[in-house]
Amino acid sequence: MPALIRAEFRKIFTTNLWWAMLIPVVVLAFCAGWLGTAFVGLIDMIEQFQATLPLGLLSVSLSTNIGTIFALLFGAMSFAGEYRNNTITATYLTANPRGAVLAAKLTACGVVGLTYGLANVLFASLGALLGAGPGLANFGRIGDWLSVGGAGVLSMLLWALLGVGFGALVTNAVLVVIAPLVYKFVIEFTVSISVMETTLSGIGPYLPAAAGNGIVSNLAVPLFVSAVAGPDEPNTPRGAFELLHLFFGGTYDHPWWLSLLTFACYAAAFVAGAWFVGRRRDIA
Repeated sequence: MPALIRAEFRKIFTTNLWWAMLIPVVVLAFCAGWLGTAFVGLIDMIEQFQATLPLGLLSVSLSTNIGTIFALLFGAMSFAGEYRNNTITATYLTANPRGAVLAAKLTACGVVGLTYGLANVLFASLGALLGAGPGLANFGRIGDWLSVGGAGVLSMLLWALLGVGFGALVTNAVLVVIAPLVYKFVIEFTVSISVMETTLSGIGPYLPAAAGNGIVSNLAVPLFVSAVAGPDEPNTPRGAFELLHLFFGGTYDHPWWLSLLTFACYAAAFVAGAWFVGRRRDIA
């Protein structure tokens, strides 16, 4: 097993895919952090708050929910790319059982997913510092920042693992790129809008992308409101939460741990499906 894991790392780091996906994660994270400048400017203009707002928490949430798609694409392409390049035959013939190959890929891609998560948190925080001004107050209490950052790293890891399972199931290198983008930004968005104000509205937070976004957003938004409102948080209008969730993801009054559990179940289902199908699939 260690030899298989080393082989997977060798495959990853001798190709351009891992850093090609890391670049947009870093750039988008920094830009999301920098957006704090616009919020600070607006708040200073209306002079509504006296203290520096912990906008860094929301920046990490925003950057994570954008960047996770690249972790998914990396995980999916790491498996589907083997079918495209016809290297999967040698991989399966030299490794037995096939489940060990899947486990090795999950391990290697999981480490890369963790790397993406750490880079995302660090560059989003850097962008927030440079955009909104220096000072730890921009991130609230250190415990809050660590909690949101940790949730962001965990979210990136789970998206990468789901991507591995998805890539192993689909195997088509073009489809594993197009399908997640179409689903996340078209299909699920359409479904979410369609069920609003209906008896099915409760399913929204349990859809895959919504659950993935909620891992960080359903933690960051309440922490942000708590830091701003202080003792008056219970009296904060629901509309304030919903407005923040609209921009930064997540769902009002839906716990982050439930989003984590829901998305982990999706990831486990894809991995289980990949194991079941992969051990029976013919190879050329």
